[in-house]
Amino acid sequence: MSYQDNEFTITYSYYLNNMYSVLLGRIDKFISIMLLFLGSSVMASFSNLFLIGALISLCSAVQFTCQFSKQSELANERSKKYLSLMHNSDILSKDELHKQLDELLKTDIHVFGMLTNSAYKRAAIHLNRDDDTKLHMFESVVARIAGDLPR
Repeated sequence: MSYQDNEFTITYSYYLNNMYSVLLGRIDKFISIMLLFLGSSVMASFSNLFLIGALISLCSAVQFTCQFSKQSELANERSKKYLSLMHNSDILSKDELHKQLDELLKTDIHVFGMLTNSAYKRAAIHLNRDDDTKLHMFESVVARIAGDLPR
């Protein structure tokens, strides 16, 4: 793998993990707000308690099972490691850079596929490379929620 390939892989992985962290953090906050809203609506006597209870159970089960906040923190830690590697790439030898990148990639986490094109596009923009990747509407919406919609 050439130095430029390493540089692109590091930059791409940084943006991918960063966007994934932001997306999962926002999903977790949304579910928490929904739980607060639904929990407080139980006090209203005009609401359907069975439906609200079912929604609370569903939101709680999704939040407990998926553990969005934990996954967000893991992705945030990964993005910081890639950012550190990105900043230190100039002072590291090619072999050391390749070794550290290889170690990070071996332990990489699985992210939503809908972020890959957005992260690829952002990395290409960051490194001033040509990119003709087109984002579908759904990818654009998810990228905006993840905090980074590349143009």
